[in-house]
Amino acid sequence: MKNRTAIAGFLLIGLFGCSDNDFDIRGFKDDPSINTLNGTWKVISFEDYAQNTVEYKNQENSWGFDIIVFFNDTLDPKLFGGKVTTNSVSGEFEYISERQFRIPQYATTFVGQPKWADNFNHAISGENVTFRINDRRLRIYFNNETKSVTLTKE
Repeated sequence: MKNRTAIAGFLLIGLFGCSDNDFDIRGFKDDPSINTLNGTWKVISFEDYAQNTVEYKNQENSWGFDIIVFFNDTLDPKLFGGKVTTNSVSGEFEYISERQFRIPQYATTFVGQPKWADNFNHAISGENVTFRINDRRLRIYFNNETKSVTLTKE
């Protein structure tokens, strides 16, 4: 019986253990062959490098709502939009250089939203931001790269 319990425990650790940089906030793997933000993305965490912390979604910080946004650079102008917890967002974005973009036109209401949405709005509006991307994740760096937000491909 003890062997079965131990095996079940190891299986659960394997299934629910850390993966894909969930706990190594500095270890994001960039794929230089991907040169577009195109796609639909869901926020999974916010990272603070000065504090060495990661904040994941919970009921308190998100009220149970997700942040799901899209980037489309096949249009002119390039479009950005989606749902940031309780509010919709829309705007245009432009690439500044390789692995850097900005959203000069960003529209949302900021009405009655949780901290999770405030964090995201702060992360992507008002400044040039750097990003790293691979086939499954997008990480956007802000505040002089002392913080980031990580999104997963939808």
